[in-house]
Amino acid sequence: MDYFKNCNDYPDLYKENEVSQQAASLEFRRNVETMLQFVQENKIIGTRSTGNMPLKMVGELSKKLVNPPELETKFGERIYKVRSEEEVWSNFFPHILAEVGKLVKISPGRQWRLTPAGKKFLDQPPLNQLCILIMIWWHRVNWLIAYPVEGMGENLPQNFQFVTLQHFLSAMEKDEIHFKDFADSIIESSGLTWTSSDKTFHHIHLRGAVEIIVIGIHSEFGILETHHEVKEEDIGKNKTFTSEKLVSFRITKLGKLLIESILKSVI
Repeated sequence: MDYFKNCNDYPDLYKENEVSQQAASLEFRRNVETMLQFVQENKIIGTRSTGNMPLKMVGELSKKLVNPPELETKFGERIYKVRSEEEVWSNFFPHILAEVGKLVKISPGRQWRLTPAGKKFLDQPPLNQLCILIMIWWHRVNWLIAYPVEGMGENLPQNFQFVTLQHFLSAMEKDEIHFKDFADSIIESSGLTWTSSDKTFHHIHLRGAVEIIVIGIHSEFGILETHHEVKEEDIGKNKTFTSEKLVSFRITKLGKLLIESILKSVI
């Protein structure tokens, strides 16, 4: 599939400033662009085992991202440090798309190199860039990379993406979609199952998968806007625990355009 050709069909969309501005300002797209520029400007030698970005370079790239991720966390007297690129999602997800989409050539022990397609990507308008990235996600990536929980097995049901697209299309004209109903419908319609013999809380895990690989990822692409309910619980010793629970979401104007692009790519 020629992603550049498929994503060059937006001649009139730049008249809609809201859409073009949303694509241009989207954190995820900006991080991918920053990563590709970082590869172009720096000598990055992949680790010998996986070809991943070494920790020193992960730290340098992280400083340049829209919201630099924390590479160490303190719990009490202990400090936990990131041990590999795979633990830093804001760095690793752009890596996955760039490698699978052949925007960057990555090999164990070799220098990362921007491909001709990667250079061409940097010359595209933001909306086209976003379209190319969503095409790579839909057509090249195993979505379980975002939810690598053992009980999910190695692959999603064969029709999972088709069912997801159907649900997105049905939701396009609604102002608000309740997450639990949406997730349960996708689980039932796709036949999503829990493969582990331990079935304790299996439905919660399945909902969790939908929340991350359908809602979470597509929110990063700017397709969805989510509404969370914030709760604070008293855990004693004058301390509280704050949690966020996904309640509902809606499809953005940018999301409607990208969903239509996905639809065109599968029919």
